[in-house]
Amino acid sequence: MNIYPDAKVITAILPKGKAKSLVGDLVYGHGVDRVNVHHARGKGKLTPKKHRGVGETTEKEVVTVIVDAEDADELFEFIFFRADINRPHGGLIFMQPTFAATGFDLPDLAEEQ
Repeated sequence: MNIYPDAKVITAILPKGKAKSLVGDLVYGHGVDRVNVHHARGKGKLTPKKHRGVGETTEKEVVTVIVDAEDADELFEFIFFRADINRPHGGLIFMQPTFAATGFDLPDLAEEQ
């Protein structure tokens, strides 16, 4: 078990379909191993008019990444541009400090035959 007291949490709320390729780039391109994706529904002030009816919501993907504090600004910027958050209706991103984050390593298992 690892404890990360100097970590930051980056949360990106993205339109549906953006998370998979972003997570792949974070994991394989930047070595990030503390990432989570879940789905949500919502609408906001800037939701396109065609989705503003009563009960109308759009699907979102929420990507949460825990990174070391010294890498946080670089990865925040990478996510911001890679996920197209810099474009209209591109999503929302924010970063906050953590009290602590705990990592868990899977045990080495014998390969199945």
